[in-house]
Amino acid sequence: MGREVQPSAFIWRTDMLRSEDYEGDFTEESGVPKEELRAQQQEQENGEEQQAPVPAQSEQYRNFIVRYNQNIHGLTDYESDRTFQIINERFGIIYAPAQQVPELEFTSYTYSSIPKCYTLMDLGGLSASGVTKLHDHPYLKLRGGGTMIAVIDSGIDYRHPAFRNGNQSRIVSIWDQSLPGDSSETAPFGQVFTKEDINRALESENPQEIVPSIDTNGHGTMLAAAAAGKNIPEEGFSGAAPEAELVIVKLKQAKQYLRDFYLIAPEAEAYQEDDIMLAISYAIKCATKNQMPLSICIGLGSSQGSHRGESPLSQLIDSTANFSQNAVSVAAGNEGLSRHHYMGEISPENPFSEAELRVGEQESGRGFSMEFWGESPNLYGIAIQSPTGEKLEVSTALKYGTQELSFVFVETKVQVNYVPIERNSGNTLVFFRFLHPAAGIWKLEIEGRRNSPARFHIWLPVQGLISEQTYFLEPDPEYTVTSPGDAADGMTVTAYQQRDGSLFAKASRGYTASQMVKPDFAAPGVEVKTAAAGRLGGFKEASGTSLAAAQTAGIAALMFEWAIIRGNEPYFSGNSVKNYLRRGAVRDEDMQYPNKEWGYGKVDLYHTFELLT
Repeated sequence: MGREVQPSAFIWRTDMLRSEDYEGDFTEESGVPKEELRAQQQEQENGEEQQAPVPAQSEQYRNFIVRYNQNIHGLTDYESDRTFQIINERFGIIYAPAQQVPELEFTSYTYSSIPKCYTLMDLGGLSASGVTKLHDHPYLKLRGGGTMIAVIDSGIDYRHPAFRNGNQSRIVSIWDQSLPGDSSETAPFGQVFTKEDINRALESENPQEIVPSIDTNGHGTMLAAAAAGKNIPEEGFSGAAPEAELVIVKLKQAKQYLRDFYLIAPEAEAYQEDDIMLAISYAIKCATKNQMPLSICIGLGSSQGSHRGESPLSQLIDSTANFSQNAVSVAAGNEGLSRHHYMGEISPENPFSEAELRVGEQESGRGFSMEFWGESPNLYGIAIQSPTGEKLEVSTALKYGTQELSFVFVETKVQVNYVPIERNSGNTLVFFRFLHPAAGIWKLEIEGRRNSPARFHIWLPVQGLISEQTYFLEPDPEYTVTSPGDAADGMTVTAYQQRDGSLFAKASRGYTASQMVKPDFAAPGVEVKTAAAGRLGGFKEASGTSLAAAQTAGIAALMFEWAIIRGNEPYFSGNSVKNYLRRGAVRDEDMQYPNKEWGYGKVDLYHTFELLT
């Protein structure tokens, strides 16, 4: 049986996080003074915990992603409670009171334990991808019947005609993480609305009184329509899988402490990694309950991480897509022209490299973060030069603390965490926080301190999380596929213009930093007609790799309909879908495949079925 974790375990868990990412026995002694334990226990006895805020939603708690089942003391049974939430058999989330958690820094915690922040990847393609032919095929008539598509994003305008058959909704459930609500049988926090709830709302004069979930951004509505919008002939519109049912997760905004740590502006759309992971787990439970194959769409991205598919979210996507009847489609990102990536190489003959970074005026009020990742086994020395020529060196000896470089002439501080061997990748990680940086040209001087050739990467935050006026003067558009598009078993989708066949100019380019082929393929994602939230059933055109990922999620549902619902391949998995689509992708005769722009080519589902015959 699982054990309820007492509040005193918070501090013990925080101590463990530094060295083992909470991979230990939660029942160890915490070392908390007895007086404090008695006070905490007395608060529980007085019933104060019943009035306590929901830890997952409250700013009074900090979130940590943990690998809870790697226990050196042997196997231990765990159950979710208010302070510990299981995602799957490997990952969990610990919610620790803020006052008991030291200031965030990557030298005090393992890099993967602090949730990263993701944002939206967007700024008539069905015929181009061979879908329309299968909708209308006299024998196949694949339209997604019997399948489920999960859209994990900003929510949905459930009143839009694209998601209704008359007054009956095609949405199985909506989990709104942003609404206040404690743990229930169906979700660990927020509120869940069933199809019955949504149908009652559609019949009501005041739908929001029954289902108060609103897509204020409109992004999730666009993706849901592209993936599974109903065929509306008078509008000339159809989603890729117009008869699939939908599960919607509206992600809550990232907590303020994470926005402060990563220096994310208040107006930016930012979502936490652990919330996305819980959303995937929720979608799987819904599909299992309804006994339907599941296609998941993730139109979010981040430039944080090693770009090797090692983040907890990327690993969760891998394990999900490896199971039969689950597929995950992910946007490749729109970072190709953002100038947010710099790559350098050092060697015994040329051990020095210099990256020039232009910092815009907009950054001076708050600042920005940046990550350096250097390949092992080399060691790296880094010096930072301000626009006035003042130069300060990053210490490579201070492994377990935050360095603060104070520039005198520009009144700028740069906080640095230097991690010589990051746990998952084995590479060198240097995390920078530029606080109120002066506008102008900053320089990073990198020195290789081992007599061997090596490559390093520096990534700025993605568009939407940093101003357009901050960029590298000599950027590299490659290695810009965003996380979790670096997940090995997810279907990472880039976008192209279906009218002329050209690649979406802003699309991120591959490969991953470990040279894994990403993106996997391209789908239409430029000026795609889709549903507009809050416009009384209106439509609009939108562009971005998230739209391409949404269409691919619908295509995956069509393949599941053929394989599982109709009994042709009962153990079809996300990997099966990806490999079928790779094989059927259309390729230009004058181009070598796979490549860093197109992956294996343009998705063509009809051609995939032609190869099957």
